[in-house]
Amino acid sequence: MRVYGFIAEFNPFHNGHKLFIDKIKQKYHPDVLIAVMSGNFVQRGDFAVLDKWQRAKIAIENGVDLVIELPFAYAVQPAQYFASGAIKLLNALSVDKIVFGSESDLDFQALANKSLQLDGKFQQDYSQSSATNLTDFYRYNGLVVTHDPNQLLGLNYARSIVENHYDIGIETIIRKRDDYSATSIRQLFSEQKDFSDLVPSETWSAFQKERSVSWDDFFNYLKFQILSHSETELRQDYQMVEGLEYKLKKELDSSQNFTEFIERVKSKRYTMARLRRLMIYTLLNVKESEIKNVYQNPYLRVLGFDQVGQKYLNFLKQNDQTFITRVGKKEKTALELELRADSIRQLVDFSEQNFGRIPYMKGVR
Repeated sequence: MRVYGFIAEFNPFHNGHKLFIDKIKQKYHPDVLIAVMSGNFVQRGDFAVLDKWQRAKIAIENGVDLVIELPFAYAVQPAQYFASGAIKLLNALSVDKIVFGSESDLDFQALANKSLQLDGKFQQDYSQSSATNLTDFYRYNGLVVTHDPNQLLGLNYARSIVENHYDIGIETIIRKRDDYSATSIRQLFSEQKDFSDLVPSETWSAFQKERSVSWDDFFNYLKFQILSHSETELRQDYQMVEGLEYKLKKELDSSQNFTEFIERVKSKRYTMARLRRLMIYTLLNVKESEIKNVYQNPYLRVLGFDQVGQKYLNFLKQNDQTFITRVGKKEKTALELELRADSIRQLVDFSEQNFGRIPYMKGVR
């Protein structure tokens, strides 16, 4: 049985994602295709424009056999932790190969081996962001790594596989730099422009029916958290370092919206994505112990499957793998951070994200 997996956010699912899935099937002919997908919050520190259930359904309708949620504790993280968590789940799912998009045909396993050898030599230059500093360090030491996000993520996927000795092969699908962009689609949506030709009909329909969300909807909630907590209390939030709690307090009063606020907080030492993730942690009052708890107790939550995916789930269950398919008293402890994150989203779109929700099932009786 050929089991292939990939990692995605589908924010939103567009024609480029459909093309990627089709190419995997045409090139590798997998018996099962699994997607590990971010939930209601994404890696760059933002809210997914459509909720996880809508995006999982769209993925299943467009060729994915099984969608597993990437927990918040991994999904809203820098690339190395995002990749590590996703690969850990794919390994638990007994995936044979991971496939990801890349702007060029690189030997990611060789790059991973060399980058791991260089780990002890890396020193942070605090005049620039960690991501830029690390990329420059790799280049200086002969690693052909660019600032293209797909290649940087690909390197981190490969590093996680090599470092943990996972038996997962690595395959790539070459993508052009002018391929479909989820960022441009989100921009078109915010400008109320037509993008129906860039997305499958299921995505377009979801945008017409469902309420999308963004940071603009949550800025007042963020303000409340910052204003109602002292600097000492804010300092307890995950990744609140180097006096950033004072900077947040200082810039809040003179900021009219989230975009203006984050621009005022921005500095050379922190990327915009890093600060947006910090704002998510602040909004949700996330503690480091909660992140570590998920790391130590990972889980597999099913968001959707078709008949092929159902058969594979049954196969894994026979081999003692466990899955979360609904939320009850037993699951509340494992999902505590996820439930809190989703409840914040529900303040705006009022759509229940957990209790009473079951995976989307296509063609399953």
